[in-house]
Amino acid sequence: MNTPFNPFTLPGGEAPTCIEMLQLILDGESTREQLEYFVLHMEQCPPCFQSYEVDMQIRQLLKSKCCREAPSGLKEAIQIKLNGQINF
Repeated sequence: MNTPFNPFTLPGGEAPTCIEMLQLILDGESTREQLEYFVLHMEQCPPCFQSYEVDMQIRQLLKSKCCREAPSGLKEAIQIKLNGQINF
């Protein structure tokens, strides 16, 4: 099976980590090509799929409980706690 070109690859040829790709997707800063690549990547990378699902659930919970954006630092604090539970 041929591995598709990674549209997240930096100009110097350096490949980003899974968490770097995931962060662009979740922050809405990815291109359509990057999103399509990541969807395929998640099918073969259970940690990425699990992280995506957890982050999306957190975002939905915050949206349903908060009228505004989450307090500064909350997302980072949750991610730090989750990183201790989810191995990449």
